Amino acid sequence: MSNPRSIYQFKINKIIDHTKEIRELILELTNFPEFKFKAGQFVMLHVPVEGAPKPALRAYSIASTDEQKNGFKLIFKFVENGVASKFVWGLKGDEILNMTGPFGKVFFQEPPTEQIVFLNTGSGISQHFCFLESKMKQFPDLKYKLFFGVRREEDIYYESELKRLQAQLPNFEYHYVLSRASDSWAGKRGYIQHFLKETQYKEIPTTFYLCGNGAMIKDVKQQLLEVDGFDKTRVWAEAFD
Repeated sequence: MSNPRSIYQFKINKIIDHTKEIRELILELTNFPEFKFKAGQFVMLHVPVEGAPKPALRAYSIASTDEQKNGFKLIFKFVENGVASKFVWGLKGDEILNMTGPFGKVFFQEPPTEQIVFLNTGSGISQHFCFLESKMKQFPDLKYKLFFGVRREEDIYYESELKRLQAQLPNFEYHYVLSRASDSWAGKRGYIQHFLKETQYKEIPTTFYLCGNGAMIKDVKQQLLEVDGFDKTRVWAEAFD
């Protein structure tokens, strides 16, 4: 594991705007031989603040496989008046970003259960995509289900990446769930917490990973832990609020 007290410098190799509110940075390490982390961890971006003696620190989950040691991907969701959003959306490419890490203790649980269910909203796909890319070679035959909550059709992103994983994993399925879908949307509507029954978690040994909106996480935990009496050691969550 890398030293979380060190300041690592990463060059922006590529900027991808998936939607108006989602930006991805492809980053390459420049000042150390390697950056080691475990799937599920996050880094702290040091955001320069004009007139402030110290940068603002903001946490972002790593969105790429932990096999990569010379850089990674980060996904950002735009927050109105957010100091980090203003900074990140002002980037042009080739800048050097300072970060510390890795941090976090939401890891992929091993040995895994027969089924793995990912529930995410916003930029919460970061952590779950990292889990999938990092573990699919080791556990290719598990049942993976991912429910991705967004508002509208134009907010859908990362579908090509999920299709690529689907082509490599025989038992991986993913669903976008739209809370404000148009009349032409033929997929799932509402909120991802409304589709827990589709995972058959009462019949199949299952581990849940939740990442994103705190209200979603609260609703899911209430259903699983308080109503159903589900094993709390099989529910792992990280809120992105």
